[in-house]
Amino acid sequence: MQTRIARRALLAFSVAAATAGVAVATALPASGHESDDQTLYVGSEHTSSVRANDDEHHASCEKPDFSTIGAAVAAASRGSTIIVCRGTYKEDVLVKKSLHLIGRHATIDATGLENAMQIVRSWTTVRGFRFVNANGEGLLVGVDDPIGDAGLLPPGRVVSHVQIDHVAAVNDNKGFNGTEMGNCKYPGDCGGGIHFNVTKWSSVRDSVATHNADGILLTDDYGPSSHNLFEGNFVSFNKTECGIVLPSHSSTAVTFDKTTFEVTGRTPSKGGIFDNVVRDNVTIRNGTAKAPAQFGGVGGSGSGIGIFASGPGSAAYDNIVEHNFTWGNGLAGILIHAHHPGGEDINGNRFVHNLVGRNNLLGDPFDGNPTDFKTTGIAVFSVPPAHMTIRDNTIFDNKIGIWLSKSVKAHGLDDNTFINVTTHVVFG
Repeated sequence: MQTRIARRALLAFSVAAATAGVAVATALPASGHESDDQTLYVGSEHTSSVRANDDEHHASCEKPDFSTIGAAVAAASRGSTIIVCRGTYKEDVLVKKSLHLIGRHATIDATGLENAMQIVRSWTTVRGFRFVNANGEGLLVGVDDPIGDAGLLPPGRVVSHVQIDHVAAVNDNKGFNGTEMGNCKYPGDCGGGIHFNVTKWSSVRDSVATHNADGILLTDDYGPSSHNLFEGNFVSFNKTECGIVLPSHSSTAVTFDKTTFEVTGRTPSKGGIFDNVVRDNVTIRNGTAKAPAQFGGVGGSGSGIGIFASGPGSAAYDNIVEHNFTWGNGLAGILIHAHHPGGEDINGNRFVHNLVGRNNLLGDPFDGNPTDFKTTGIAVFSVPPAHMTIRDNTIFDNKIGIWLSKSVKAHGLDDNTFINVTTHVVFG
């Protein structure tokens, strides 16, 4: 136990240091496509675009090719590397080709703009940036609206093989005012500090998301999101919503009987949040604002790690949440909600080997009845029957260790460790 806590403390320090400007080595994954060896530099001085290996130019941070990131992205050929030198860049960067973007103490300040960076092409890597002050998302992969942004949708609609590491999303979602309206391009909650929408085989690693609405968000608004990895991140003080959250918004991820709402099959080509891994993250002090009026106006506004199915046709299944540390969140440290009497699929999720401290600080009304306003480590609220695995977790300093709806069958409950927990398992 002490070794794991110490390792998590080191993780938090290391990630924070890396994103604050400590130089880190970079290793770029293969793109899967034939790439150009072009390297372009972005800095405070502008000269004409020349390849970095041109002996007459010797591009570098002392003699950069471009003064804006957007101009470098527009000029770069597919597979190129763009190195962004120390400084603050006031931009909303749109990446429509496969590139490697490396920040060297670089901040994108999107004050008054929608996003700091948006990626709509597969096989892209981003490393070493701070994304701050966006009205919407600090970093968006995919699009927010498949109709309004139809011209940006990638072939096949799903963006894949996007690797994000050693970045920080700080003080984004500034357009979110706690309601369904706000100063965002599309009215809503303004997304997350880091938002993946309809992605697969992509990752966010060793990064920071703090003081946003959601910290790290994965959605399936117009297609499936699967086989993604969220690992080694420090997610904190996203007070109006969750730390790391995987909500299914789809109405076509499963088929169901329109009369009984019994799920009759999965349609993974159309939607769903499935086969994703949330591992070795630290999530603290998220969702500590009072829930907004449209959600009852009482209780917490977000969990440390959440998996949600929003209504008939939605599905968030077969995901793995393991080796995370979660503490001090407004709702449960690890939370599942399936709100509707049926037509949703939250089966097969696995919560294993997590360290779960005192959570549910503001309480969870669970859609009205029943309610849980006691501190709780892990909670699963589901109207339809559901099965999953909850085992080998260490839960401490709570009134309730694990809260489950009576409709939920959880395997491995006896294999959890409870320390200073009044009631180990409650069926509500």
